[in-house]
Amino acid sequence: MDKPYSSLIVGSGKLGKRFYQYLCQSNPDDKIYTLSRSEKSWSKHHVTIDLLQEDLVLPSLINLKNVFIILAPDQRDVTSYRSVYIHAVTNLLRTLQFDHQAFHCTFISSTAVYGEHQLGLIDEQIQPCPNKYNGETLLEAEQNLTLLHHSVSIVRAAGLYSHSRVKLLNSLFDSEQYNNPKWLNLIHEQDLCIWIEYISQHKVPLSIASDGTPFLRSQLQDFKQNRTYQKSEPLRRFASNHKDLIGLQYPSIFNWLNNDSL
Repeated sequence: MDKPYSSLIVGSGKLGKRFYQYLCQSNPDDKIYTLSRSEKSWSKHHVTIDLLQEDLVLPSLINLKNVFIILAPDQRDVTSYRSVYIHAVTNLLRTLQFDHQAFHCTFISSTAVYGEHQLGLIDEQIQPCPNKYNGETLLEAEQNLTLLHHSVSIVRAAGLYSHSRVKLLNSLFDSEQYNNPKWLNLIHEQDLCIWIEYISQHKVPLSIASDGTPFLRSQLQDFKQNRTYQKSEPLRRFASNHKDLIGLQYPSIFNWLNNDSL
């Protein structure tokens, strides 16, 4: 009998935990490892380690098939971003490659690689042009990763929403921000988990994970109140050639709100 495959989830924040729970359900025969600097009681196989330490040593990961990099910096500044996305990821990949070569690596990036000045329809064919340090660092991390490893998928995720994203939800439904002119492109957290697994299984080199339905806060607040809103042409819309193949549980935040008791 063949040994079960193992997967490694690097990063154990909100998304890392949710993706771990998702993989445990969708791949019950696989061994799912998680990795972070602190212990996680919810993970059956957790590796507690600092990826920035010198002479990094990882435990044996038998039959490693997939590595999912779902990291987030502690601070929102250039130094923290580079420490996590450049130095830590480089250290991880070089250490893994001492014992493993055949694994596929999926890196969760962000639509922040597209500058705020990039408007209209943005899909995988549009070249990113970041204008802030976070997007610049993530784009460099994407490029660095493809040089470090031969089998890589990049997922540029839009903003995430779910019941656990309380701060975002409070902002979306804040009546004082009703006239905020910023267009929002989001994807439900559970749908991103589905997206990541699909992209990894099919080894898609690049995808933009967004539900493709941008909205204004005024539209969302109107919909919550009246179950209808005035549609208008968005200034910016993230879209993907892979969305219809993946099949989202929540095609839009309006669909989620319509089927939820929020």
